[in-house]
Amino acid sequence: MLCLWVFLTLSGLVQRTLGSPGDWLDEFIDCKELCEASIPCAGFEGIEIPSGASAEITYFTEASAIQKYFLFWDCKSNCDYQCQQVVTQIRIAEGEKVVQFHGKWPFKRLFGMQELFSTLFSVANFFPHYRGYKLLQRELSRLPARKRSRFILKKYLYVAIAGMLAWTSSSIFHFRDLEVTEKLDYFFAGATVLSGFHGILIRILRLDKSDQFRHAVTAAVLLIFSLHVLRLYLDWSYTYNMRFNVLFGLLQYILLLTLAYKNYRQLKAGKLPRKSHHPPRENLYFELCVVPVALVVGTALAMSCELFDFFSYSWQIDSHAIWHACTVLPSWKLYDFFLHDFHYLDACEDSSSD
Repeated sequence: MLCLWVFLTLSGLVQRTLGSPGDWLDEFIDCKELCEASIPCAGFEGIEIPSGASAEITYFTEASAIQKYFLFWDCKSNCDYQCQQVVTQIRIAEGEKVVQFHGKWPFKRLFGMQELFSTLFSVANFFPHYRGYKLLQRELSRLPARKRSRFILKKYLYVAIAGMLAWTSSSIFHFRDLEVTEKLDYFFAGATVLSGFHGILIRILRLDKSDQFRHAVTAAVLLIFSLHVLRLYLDWSYTYNMRFNVLFGLLQYILLLTLAYKNYRQLKAGKLPRKSHHPPRENLYFELCVVPVALVVGTALAMSCELFDFFSYSWQIDSHAIWHACTVLPSWKLYDFFLHDFHYLDACEDSSSD
């Protein structure tokens, strides 16, 4: 999972900070006023519709009952959406470039979804964390309750839970962009980054062996998250949210690379357990050292999709959706690494106690 939500946050925030050129187009503003007067929206009943506007009014329709009552497309938001489509289609016909509105590309509503591919790929990202949750549960069930190292797996279990909540929130947000869905998206993004940082820190420092320090670190992380949510609740700031997620995402990267180096040093020193679970001994270097480095490099390369802000109106896909697609495999492999690393750690401790 790593910095997946860090970059999700970063991608949307820069656009919002800079503003969107489509918001200030005269034709977009005029179109919304015309739509709100022609339907009419509340507060616009008395506005006179200009003569000669009948051709444009054919674009405007009221939201269906499902859109209105289940997806919360009120009159104004529905007019805003329709005018984005009108202006975009006119600009394409006249050979002008497509522009963003409210920090997003003018996606069409397809199967009820505002952003079809981002929604589908967010759903796809849910499954690696669900799989990881089930694998970790199975591993925990076979370990004796007295085994101290099982606390490491418990912390990884929280990573999986946070990941499932985060990608569920992302799916809902891309399905329907509302203030509440946006807030849940960003809150669980922070939870995901912090849970990953917390779990890997517990593993590196072996805080499973110290109840006092482990509880102190856990309490500190929970306090940080609570203050983070409170800060956003009192003063919603995209810039602050971006910095928070980037900071802990980078720390998570550093911890993962540190763990890879630590495993490499132990393997190089000949610390090979006589009996171990998978992977086979000859693959230990790959699974314990190469894979975590590849996860960091892979997620960083996936971020390059965000640097090239691509959007195809014909295919209804953008670079953000493509980036979502690129995060499924790293999340899948992350839990494999967690388990391989734990098996190695567990087997080494069993060997030293023999």
